Amino acid sequence: MKHSITFILLIAIQSFALAQDWKKIESVKLENQVNQVSIDRQGNLYISSINRSIDKYDSNGVFQSHYSPPKKSTPRLIEAWQGLRVFAFYKDFQEYLFLDRFLNASERYSINNQEGVSYTNLSTIAADNNIWVLDAQGFSLKKIDISNSEAISETNLSLVLSNKAYDFSFIREYQNLLFISDNKNGVLIFDNLGNYLETLPIFNLNFFSFLDTSLIYIQNGNIVYFDIYTKQKKEVSLPDPSYTFVLMENKRVFLFTRTTLDIFELN
Repeated sequence: MKHSITFILLIAIQSFALAQDWKKIESVKLENQVNQVSIDRQGNLYISSINRSIDKYDSNGVFQSHYSPPKKSTPRLIEAWQGLRVFAFYKDFQEYLFLDRFLNASERYSINNQEGVSYTNLSTIAADNNIWVLDAQGFSLKKIDISNSEAISETNLSLVLSNKAYDFSFIREYQNLLFISDNKNGVLIFDNLGNYLETLPIFNLNFFSFLDTSLIYIQNGNIVYFDIYTKQKKEVSLPDPSYTFVLMENKRVFLFTRTTLDIFELN
């Protein structure tokens, strides 16, 4: 009995110590509900809202820039890791555009003008400045050269998925690897030419981000770190279970509810 009490006390002490690691340094009330988030390499945050706007904040939570599209639509995905430009994909219009670091927009580009692509559920920017497209009709992953609208590579996904049911929900390139979240099959990994490598056993993710070698996501009230190389997993309890998005840069953690941005430092 004494050993059991000691064990319980140790667990309680460890949990308390973990809770003390969360140091909130700022809380920002957002005017509109969060739809998607992204972060660049300098720690600037980009937030698309359900009112269709995109806002930029610095790593201290200070507002920087605002973009309101002339064609009213909420982006299905935004991607800012390049820093100098932000990619935004609009599923309902089947279009994408680029914003500069001040959120000034370029013209919109039609997905339907890309070679062999009729409809896509997800698209994102590649490290070589081309774009990845999930071609729904051809059930394939394509890399498109945006300078001439031609497909550089094409991967037949029916040869990749072990479970023929699928539900693609998020896509992002990181460290020359492409990650696609499929709620039915897991997180699929491809190389930068679109060759299938493996599937991580992580399911039901509508969003994820990265820090160093870890894929990071929120699930069951925890931040989960999944090392993409060692496959080791670590979970850390959230300071509040209402958070839906997590981004990290250095020792800062950016946590979002639908209407707030909270900035923490982990000691």
